[in-house]
Amino acid sequence: NAVRLVCKKMHRKGDFMTDLQLLNDIVESLREFVKSDAITMKLGNEYKDLKVYPQDLPEKYDEDDEELRNYVVVMIADEDVVDDEWRVEVHFSINIEDMDNDHSGWVNVMYLMNEIYRHFIKVGIVGRHTRMERKAHKRFNPNVLYPYFESDLITYWTLPTPCEEFDEMEVSI
Repeated sequence: NAVRLVCKKMHRKGDFMTDLQLLNDIVESLREFVKSDAITMKLGNEYKDLKVYPQDLPEKYDEDDEELRNYVVVMIADEDVVDDEWRVEVHFSINIEDMDNDHSGWVNVMYLMNEIYRHFIKVGIVGRHTRMERKAHKRFNPNVLYPYFESDLITYWTLPTPCEEFDEMEVSI
């Protein structure tokens, strides 16, 4: 069976990509993108010290902890198998501190969501086997108090499911 042979070859080479590898690859790509000066705030000079974290925020040490300002948390959310592939929901949870009196932080958050989306569409394949689907959703959090602005860019990625394993005697490649 050709499908079984391809599957076994992928496992032998170590090419099977997991959601943990996907998370790490997305975080690495986003960190490089943010550091590259490829984006600036729509209403300002730059995204000052924008940090990128995998899955969760670091531990909070005090109220003025700089690590908890101006960040993107890349987070794996729901995962479902559809047509023999994992459909992985990935959130880019954004928090920006913007002290401007005109409360322009929403514009900067929306702009950052657009830039992140555009980046991963342009990059195409991330890691070894996957790309972000064009389908996405933006969720704004109106309950955050000034000077903070928060939103989620929700994206969808596809990963191969694991394959049935074979005994070496059963299939020769």
